[in-house]
Amino acid sequence: MPSGLSALSSLLLICTVFKVGKCMRHHLTHLRAMDLLMAFLSIVSVLLVTARWWGQETLTAQTLQFFYDIDSLICYFFLAHFAYGWLRAPDRKAFFKTNWIYLPGSLPMVEQLRWARLLQLWRVYQLFKEHPDLWATFRRERNETTLSGILFLFVLLLGLGSGMMYWIEAGEPGSQIQTPYDAFWWTLVTLSTVGYGDLVPKTEEGRFVASLLILFGVGLFGAISGFMASIFLQPAKESETDKWRHHYNSQQEELLRELRALRDEVRELKKK
Repeated sequence: MPSGLSALSSLLLICTVFKVGKCMRHHLTHLRAMDLLMAFLSIVSVLLVTARWWGQETLTAQTLQFFYDIDSLICYFFLAHFAYGWLRAPDRKAFFKTNWIYLPGSLPMVEQLRWARLLQLWRVYQLFKEHPDLWATFRRERNETTLSGILFLFVLLLGLGSGMMYWIEAGEPGSQIQTPYDAFWWTLVTLSTVGYGDLVPKTEEGRFVASLLILFGVGLFGAISGFMASIFLQPAKESETDKWRHHYNSQQEELLRELRALRDEVRELKKK
């Protein structure tokens, strides 16, 4: 179990998360499909940290290390998402000034800061309150929505496949999949349709799960191929109609934000 000081610092950080999130509400941009993927990964990360926190005595050392490695891998997704947003921001200095608070929760080296992933969830919650129409979000950024959907499905299949294969095969006589790393490696190779054959399931249940993952893997990488083809084949420049539509949508969103701000100010004046 973690030390008392570590537990106290984690609880203080959780409380700070929501206070900072409330203060940052007026600095949010519109909701994007990739934000929803980062929220899903934040949930997975928090669950992994919780499992490692409370499973010190029940889980094996190898399982705890596996959870730590997977959580560290998720951190690099967070860092890549932050870097992508910073590079495409029109004002990079303003972007960093507004979004730097999400960086501590993306660092894999500091254990206590991993609870700061809750900030990602709070940010997506605030964005969803401002823009509850998810279908409009998905239509606005179709390429990003497609990429986010593919990554979400890949992460979901990778996690479920690894967990089920380890649960089925571990401890069985003659099984080659005995550790969480074996199950993760086998699932990754199977989903990628590479199929090295160095590890194979031996039980009937494991082979059934393998057959499902093979079918999903073929479909998943077919979707990736179609997505890449659509990127290379789409026109390099937007038409005038698309430019006008994007400009109109941005103006409409700006007016809605101003109306909400005015409504909040009127509400505050009425309270006084």
